[in-house]
Amino acid sequence: MSNAGQFDVSQIGGNASEEIKRLLGDPEAFFNSFRKPGQSPPLNAFGRDIELRMKITEISILKKKEEPQKLEGRAVMEIEVQEGALTLRYERTCIEVTLQTW
Repeated sequence: MSNAGQFDVSQIGGNASEEIKRLLGDPEAFFNSFRKPGQSPPLNAFGRDIELRMKITEISILKKKEEPQKLEGRAVMEIEVQEGALTLRYERTCIEVTLQTW
């Protein structure tokens, strides 16, 4: 999914604009955007195998339940949980992950 020019936002639900879905909907392109110009992506970066399995399914802008005069963003993603899964902590952003097993 790394080719942002060809990224298909029609597969992402939610009320966010196509521009926001294009910006945030492709995890690989999103994380690559933090690299310095000319910096090539690391081949075996920590968590890269998880990043490549992420699929964003919804991006929405909603009123906060606690403070209805404010807005918040919600991104929902799917990821295949595999043996050896680990917990990642991102310093730049807050990611809430809920895993459901059947």
